[in-house]
Amino acid sequence: MKFHIETFGCTANVGDEMKMRAIFKNSGHELVGGAEEADVVVVNTCTVTKRTELNVLKRLRELEALKALKERGQGKEVVVAGCIAAAQPELVRSVLGENVKMITPRDLFDFEVEVPLEFDGVVAVIPISTGCLGNCSYCIVKRARGELRSRKPEEVCEAVRSAVARGAREIRITSQDCSAYGYDRREGCAGVGSRTRLPELLERVATVEVAGDFRIRVGMMNPFSVARILDDLLEAFDSEKVFKFFHLPVQSGSDKVLGEMRRNYKAADFVEIVKSIRRRFEDCTVCTDFIVGFPTETEADFVASLDLLGAVKPERVNVTRFSPRPGTEAAGLKDLLEREKKRRSRIFSAACRRLALAKNKELEGTVLRVLVTEKGKRGGVVARDALYRTVVVKSEPPPALGATCKVRVAEARSGYLVGEVKV
Repeated sequence: MKFHIETFGCTANVGDEMKMRAIFKNSGHELVGGAEEADVVVVNTCTVTKRTELNVLKRLRELEALKALKERGQGKEVVVAGCIAAAQPELVRSVLGENVKMITPRDLFDFEVEVPLEFDGVVAVIPISTGCLGNCSYCIVKRARGELRSRKPEEVCEAVRSAVARGAREIRITSQDCSAYGYDRREGCAGVGSRTRLPELLERVATVEVAGDFRIRVGMMNPFSVARILDDLLEAFDSEKVFKFFHLPVQSGSDKVLGEMRRNYKAADFVEIVKSIRRRFEDCTVCTDFIVGFPTETEADFVASLDLLGAVKPERVNVTRFSPRPGTEAAGLKDLLEREKKRRSRIFSAACRRLALAKNKELEGTVLRVLVTEKGKRGGVVARDALYRTVVVKSEPPPALGATCKVRVAEARSGYLVGEVKV
């Protein structure tokens, strides 16, 4: 068969796509670039917000005609994977019918595949676990991915080793909570071995078991689980092979709201973690997430989030308007008016852009050593410096993917830098 996969959502979903590619290709099927060419179209879904859910449903409806043709023996089959398949299967059936085939993230995690994971270019995405230890009141992903289940460290090392041998230069380690890695496994458990946490895993990958020229980007880490391993984690990040990039979603600056979200930490805990990171690494990127418009968020709570943003001054911020997700505790709360959520989102996003632009402006004229990782969407190439800052390199001819070079920053934008190769 010819198959095509379309993925929505986070880096973990991209990692799932890489595994599905490997499974299909190992079974003798051919990957094609578009749905029109395919016999089977796999839609790898995300449902973290209502907007994303609506985008997925729109695409499923577009593919419904292809499924109808398949039933008449002429068209294509549509398979639905990912978080909607796991958490909202009835929603999928309402669009594609009762007989639609679905693959859940937990099904995929359990499926053992001996062939190496697929990846594009020089960037490999390697999931180290699925699920999490938390139980956030607003999050539907827990329904989709369940309790924390970590891969054995030797499996992760072998996946990285294989990817590097096939040309990967950037390894994106991913999970719903990377810093919870290993906490589901009992120390000394038969067949598993002693507990390996994220710091030990990074040490094994970066300095002990995997040779080669590559860099590791660690994905999202919950401040609650980071606090338990912070000193050892900072020691592991000291490796030159690890990007100094810390993605720590705080979600709110209000302790009241954090409690109602069931995040299991206070705003001051997040601040102390960031201070510890910056004491150890004067140059680093702190990335965080905020949810604005949580049902119980008052104007004072919103201001507390703005105050936290101003106090911490993270280098990158993701802002999301709250949207109730079915089956979650927060979905039962009285939602704020949409116009009020939009107002707060506009204010918060503007503050984030001003902050990011001011920080990036300080880099104009400086020279950075970067790793070229991707082709640019509008020409040129995308590169990353040691802090995982995004640098769009416009030089002609562009440097090759996987190359390292020095670039002079010519222009700063709020979301990225524009540079030219320094000759």
